[in-house]
Amino acid sequence: MSCDKNSMLLYAVTDRAWTGERTLYQQVEQALRGGATCVQLREKELNYDDFLKEALELRALCKSFGVPFIVNDNVDIALACGADGVHVGQHDMQARSVRERIGNGMLLGVSAQTVEQAREAERNGADYLGVGAVFATSTKPDADFVSREELIKICKAVSIPVVAIGGISRENMLQLKSTGIDGVALVSAIFAAEDIESECRALKKRSERIVASNDALRSIKGAVFDLDRTLLDSMYVWDNICFDYLLNRGITPRAGLAEKFHTLSLKQSAEYYQSEYGITDSVDVIMDDINAMVEKRYFSEVLPKDGVCGFLEQLREKGVKMCVATATDRHLVEAALERNGILHYFSDIFTCTAIGHGKDEPNIYNAACEHLGTPKGETAVFEDAFYAAKTAKDADFVLAAVYDRHEKEHQKELFEIADAYIVSFNEMRDFLD
Repeated sequence: MSCDKNSMLLYAVTDRAWTGERTLYQQVEQALRGGATCVQLREKELNYDDFLKEALELRALCKSFGVPFIVNDNVDIALACGADGVHVGQHDMQARSVRERIGNGMLLGVSAQTVEQAREAERNGADYLGVGAVFATSTKPDADFVSREELIKICKAVSIPVVAIGGISRENMLQLKSTGIDGVALVSAIFAAEDIESECRALKKRSERIVASNDALRSIKGAVFDLDRTLLDSMYVWDNICFDYLLNRGITPRAGLAEKFHTLSLKQSAEYYQSEYGITDSVDVIMDDINAMVEKRYFSEVLPKDGVCGFLEQLREKGVKMCVATATDRHLVEAALERNGILHYFSDIFTCTAIGHGKDEPNIYNAACEHLGTPKGETAVFEDAFYAAKTAKDADFVLAAVYDRHEKEHQKELFEIADAYIVSFNEMRDFLD
């Protein structure tokens, strides 16, 4: 039986531990009203008669909503109640044996934690996979952890729908963007909620955003890349330059300088030194001094982030047009990119200094997009800094947010606004294949 991947979008897995004053039937009904697209009945303690009675009731309820009803790890109950399918784990019955018992008219879901397990499950007749735990979970504390990288590889390795499970909540689920999953399976995030119906509505919207993110990068025709912390692992240079410049002049930097410096173009930084620290040199002289301090490292030290070279080649092979938009001075950009053998991927370099605006305004992205000749809706801006990412998003570009440890405090906000989220460019190479 072919599995409709749309039915995997919000997969509710029951847990009697959260019923409280409500019955399980009431909880499941609320979840269905809130938009749950599949329900799995998981019972480990009930005797056969009580289990079957409950399964028959929930089967009828799910049918009234047009939602698949799955029984966890009990083929006898699944067959007796006329369930739409059965789900088994790696340590339960073997998938091939289950498929032989249920025939081809029922769905078969199988848990997997590795690419090998996923491929074997598909060969043995699985219609979909439950992969996890993708986060730490209180429901199954002994569950094997599946890394984001492995999750992406699993999605790439099979042709059947993949559902992520384990420790997923409304707060963390957007971290699963750009992994290739077809939905999320939730336990406590649904059934421990005070208002299950409204919580399911919110969860479903987030799951829809996760699934939509799978296509965000695959359909782009143009790409605008930030440089520092996105393409290049160069932030160690800029982390200290704002202090070093002032210290070299015998001036003690004030608190918060680094955070302020990160939001400014080089020209704006020079103007800031003039207005806030009383430096009387011209803007051009200040910029020359700063450039002289960082030039040596850009010319001889700075390296691309891991996986960048392969990712750029992959985009080139797909016909994606690329350019750079950065606050860093052009001659430093060219030197670093050429030394690392990746300058040829970019048709032009746009700098905040040349444009005359920082990344708190969309001018630089608009100029880059006009140069590429691609529509905004098909042009991705790759940024790590939240303020710049928000600018690009507000200007209607596809936003590919790139993880960097320096923006750790803004990760939640980046998850929220990004169309695609990149933790590792190596992961993205698997994802785009």
